[in-house]
This record gives sequence, structure tokens and C-alpha cells, in this order.
Amino acid sequence: MAASTSIAESANLLARIPLRDQAVEVLRDLIVRGVLESGTRINEVELAASLGISRGPLREAIQRLSAEGLIDSQRNRGAFIREITLEDVRHMYELRQVLEVTAAKFAATRATEGEIAELEQQIGEVDELLNAGSAAAYPADSDFHLTVLDLSKNPYLKQAGTELQVQLRLARLRAGGSPERAREALNEHRDILAAIARRDARGAGKSMALHLRNSLGRFTDMAAASEGS
Repeated sequence: MAASTSIAESANLLARIPLRDQAVEVLRDLIVRGVLESGTRINEVELAASLGISRGPLREAIQRLSAEGLIDSQRNRGAFIREITLEDVRHMYELRQVLEVTAAKFAATRATEGEIAELEQQIGEVDELLNAGSAAAYPADSDFHLTVLDLSKNPYLKQAGTELQVQLRLARLRAGGSPERAREALNEHRDILAAIARRDARGAGKSMALHLRNSLGRFTDMAAASEGS
């Protein structure tokens, strides 16, 4: 367990949330940040000791995250951090097209003026970060998409989209990011926002669809380059 320091730091989160869900939150965080690397087997005894919890809550967390698609539980072999392939990512983006294009359309007709202003402020803050050169990749990409899902005002759509975003965070560890794509993504997010602000549901859907196609294309290119290096 090479990243014992990071795990110890994450263990501090255990005191801040209810016992029933604390192990789930911490284990999910360790996975999506790459502290627990894809393909590695989870040593329940060692990890439970590092987190300062019993194996019971840890096993419950493993079961929950298996359902979320972050852990691959194999009979008679144990639990492994899921390895996401490019084919998995393509399938995820097919589902994103369905969920997030629909969310953008709904947001254009259902979001309040105040919520649209908050989304514009969020984009402005990211713009400032990129201009300052403090982020190599879009630092709040998932936040933008989660906000659009929220503005759809459909809790079932939001839940499905949010769960998918968690798996995509794991996939992004493989591909990395670039300043060029970060700026492109920001501009594409502005186009989506503009359509939502105009109350143009069709335009918002089209802008989101284009953004997701571009995102998948760049993801595929970067993942392929990473494998070839």
C-alpha cells in the first residue's frame, strides 16, 4: 500500500459523515483520485487497518462501489479496482449522449434565471483559472455537467448521470488532460450555456451533443497516445 499517507489523510473524513456511508465515500475518493490504482486487488485487512475501521463497513463499501462500476468483485479471487477500457468509455459516452443532451434541453426550459447566472459564474471562475495557468486540464468539467443535470429538474436523470460521471472520473485517470482541450471544453460549455440562457432547448441539445463528441474524440486520442508511450 504505497500511498499510505493519502489513505491516512482520507481516514480523517470518516469522522465527518454518518458511519453507514463513511466507508463508501472514502473508498470512492481513493479510487477516483487514483490512490488505489486500476487493476490492483483490494487487501481488506490492510485497507481496513489503514482507514481505522472494521472489515464490515469496508465490505459494505466494496459491495456498493461494485454496483457503481468502480470495483470488480471476482468470485474466489477478491475485489479489484476496475480497469476501464476504451470500449467501456465509448459505451459510457453513448449513454452520456442520451442523458446529458436530454438534461441540457430540459435545463433550457426549467432552469431559473438565478440558476443560469450561477452556471455562468462557475464558467467564469474556470476561465480565470485557465488564464492564470493554474490548471493543465479543465478543473471543473464534471461540475459543469453535474450542474446541467441538476438544472434538468429530473431527479432520476440526475442520479443516472451522476453515477456515470463517477466512472468517467476513473477513466480520465488513464487519459490525462491538456491545456488545449481545457480551453476548447470551456468554449463548448459557453455555447451550451448560451443556448440554455436563450431558452433554446434544441440548440442546447445540439451544443451538448457536439461537446460530447469532441470530448470522446480527444479522450480516445490521448488514451491511445498514452498506451503508445
